[in-house]
Amino acid sequence: MSEKLIQLHNTDPVSFKNQIVQEISERIDALEQRLPPPKSDWITRKQASKMLGVSLVTISDWTKKDILKAYRIGNRVRFKLNEIEEVLNSSRYENSN
Repeated sequence: MSEKLIQLHNTDPVSFKNQIVQEISERIDALEQRLPPPKSDWITRKQASKMLGVSLVTISDWTKKDILKAYRIGNRVRFKLNEIEEVLNSSRYENSN
């Protein structure tokens, strides 16, 4: 059984480990920069209106009628993306009947 042997000169185990960790970190950073940003679970009123194909007034009306559930985060109104998708899917189902 033959094994490859690598000998390191003028380096101690701690600095060798640090060099490996540094190289891995740089490669992970490079990969993260190439990946698209993660999809947010929260969307704005404007994004919801565009997604549903309705006006901002209709979004406000649907919020008052509890068709959509709005969440206040500070002084901003946000909607959960999965809840908007459910409304969109349920309206498609109702329209197909």
